[in-house]
Amino acid sequence: MSNPNSMAVAQPVSPAIQPAAAPEVPAATPSEDVEADSAGLLAPVGHWVRTEGAWWASSFVFHMLGMCVLMLLNTAVNPATTEEAPSFDEAKVDSAAQPPPVERFEVGDAPLDPTELTTESLTLSRPLQLEQTEEINDDNPVFTPRGGGVTGLSTGPSLGGAGGFDILGIGAGLSVRGRGGGVGTGIGTGTQPGTGGSGTGFGSRGTGVRKAMVGSFGGTRQSERAVAAALSWLARHQNPSHGGWSLSTYRSHCKDGTCTGPGSAAADAGATAMGLLPFLAAGQTHQTKGSPYRKTVKDGLAWLMANQDRNGDLSAKAGQPMYSHGLATITLCEAFGLTKDRMIGMRAQSAINYIESAQNPTTGGWRYVPLQDGDTSVVGWQVMALKSAQMAGLSVNPKCFEGARQWLKSASAGNGGQFCYTPGGGPTPPMTAVGLLCSQYLGVRRDDPIMAEGAGVLMANLPDNSTIRDLYYWYYATQVMHNVPGTDWDAWNRKMRRTLIESQCKQGCATGSWDPDKPTPDRWGTQGGRLMVTSLAALSLEVYYRYLPLYKLDTEAAVKPAAKKPAAEPKPAAEEKPPAKAEPAAAPEKK
Repeated sequence: MSNPNSMAVAQPVSPAIQPAAAPEVPAATPSEDVEADSAGLLAPVGHWVRTEGAWWASSFVFHMLGMCVLMLLNTAVNPATTEEAPSFDEAKVDSAAQPPPVERFEVGDAPLDPTELTTESLTLSRPLQLEQTEEINDDNPVFTPRGGGVTGLSTGPSLGGAGGFDILGIGAGLSVRGRGGGVGTGIGTGTQPGTGGSGTGFGSRGTGVRKAMVGSFGGTRQSERAVAAALSWLARHQNPSHGGWSLSTYRSHCKDGTCTGPGSAAADAGATAMGLLPFLAAGQTHQTKGSPYRKTVKDGLAWLMANQDRNGDLSAKAGQPMYSHGLATITLCEAFGLTKDRMIGMRAQSAINYIESAQNPTTGGWRYVPLQDGDTSVVGWQVMALKSAQMAGLSVNPKCFEGARQWLKSASAGNGGQFCYTPGGGPTPPMTAVGLLCSQYLGVRRDDPIMAEGAGVLMANLPDNSTIRDLYYWYYATQVMHNVPGTDWDAWNRKMRRTLIESQCKQGCATGSWDPDKPTPDRWGTQGGRLMVTSLAALSLEVYYRYLPLYKLDTEAAVKPAAKKPAAEPKPAAEEKPPAKAEPAAAPEKK
């Protein structure tokens, strides 16, 4: 019987040798195939576990134990807290990182003048020289000495400046120049040709130059301590919410009741400028590395620029805008001159353009609002702004200086060396100081009769705490006399320095400031308040390095006093009456 599932055989087969029929095997199912494959994969794994698994497991346990031992050796075990744990809900910490607070600077009672006397110093026929080993003009990464000239048109090689000059020591103290000619002011600020000298402009505010010039031009260690204390007070009374200053609301962060005397004028732009200028005078900018006041200056400059109108106006809607605008423009120009920050330079140039457009085309003056006839007080701030812009390398229309000369001539009195608030009014010492400084900036020579007559007025009205003070007048007159090195400057400086240092506050939160009411009232303390008088006092004590003198002491003849008795005595300052709604540092108008 043949198998129906088998193939037929072609040849016949003997029944004797025919094999028995094989039983039928059913076909494998799909699930059985998967089980076979799985068994084939697990077989090597199982073999590895049986042969190698024990060794790897013991190695893993050994290494884990070693890591735990090392962690225990480097971990300090704190004892259990037995007292009540503090509640974290009670403390709320501001997540924003805050800069360290500016601490109050203790002024102390150091001597007003250098008093170190030794056998050697008593036998010296000439004053000791101050050594200067470093020269840092500003905060730019590339050092280039400044000079007093202008950029030349030549394409030839750069040539050195004419070197330094000697200044004779006058009286006791440190009013002498540095070794070997000291702080030279070479001729030429150009990069073509002539780049020599430490220069004029803002080149005297760096650390190296400043150290030599403090002594060279009449500063002392105590005057520098007074400046440091003033900067501390100003920084502590900046508005931390926006970076500006205020004449009236600066006390919102005072720690006690000593900072009396708020000003009445609403002029935040002018107040912010007055807050910033003493820092810039000391060479402190928003780029000064390591300075505790870097953020202070940065925030103040940002406030000024944030409140500038598109037409360049920086007054921030002040009632008498040209006062505030002039001060703020000076600030931006000085900041640009020290740092060459392009954004600040653009804003400063826009502010200068606004001053040029605000000048009265007929009188050449400026007053409270653009295009008014003018007054000498407002003219003074605008001329200082234009001069600061010129020193910083910004563009200034020469016609503005011509117009300012025209104004000063119309407001002069006597033989031309005394000045009035408005043309035809009586001359006063404050307006004479403003007019003289403007005249110096506009090119009047040291030996001009105008300078001799005006200096006589100033020397007859020295700073004095026993009468009504006038920090506005002292500020301008100090710059005028500083520009004329000699016996007159030495006499003025000693009186001014002692008067300011003795009257600086040294108690409580007010430490470092000047009181607008004590020891005697300041003439403009009601309007400008403590902030204004503190700023002007600090700037007066920084005159030694804020600007180099315009007139250099080159010969013995130059040591002679420049002051001469004026042709007509100016009216005493006590008769002055402040204008209505006076801005800070406004000068009086004669009635």
